[in-house]
Amino acid sequence: MDLICMVKMTLFLGQGPYTVERPYTALRFAYTALLDGNSVKLFCFEDAIYALKKNQQPANVYNIQEWVEKCLEEENFEVAACGVCMKARGMDASELLSPKVKTGTMELAVEWVKDSDKQLFF
Repeated sequence: MDLICMVKMTLFLGQGPYTVERPYTALRFAYTALLDGNSVKLFCFEDAIYALKKNQQPANVYNIQEWVEKCLEEENFEVAACGVCMKARGMDASELLSPKVKTGTMELAVEWVKDSDKQLFF
């Protein structure tokens, strides 16, 4: 009999969407981990906060917003955008794609790391 062991993961994403593929890769990884029964927390900072912005309509490329929304549909997913990074870029909470997206702090990031089994940086 196989035992399913849920792993708690914290992912950190620092690069913005549509300039490099890291956000796309990070979200595909997160979604795959969620489907495998794991718990995933995603902390977006620096330009990665734009991955959490609503009303994305990229042409001829993957849509990051759709991947975030797929992850948000899963039970064991949490996501936060760094509040300091948002402020520095003139973005406020009303621009986030879902009320499920938290405005995060470094204290929250540290809490998530302490509570996780694995941490990955994208």
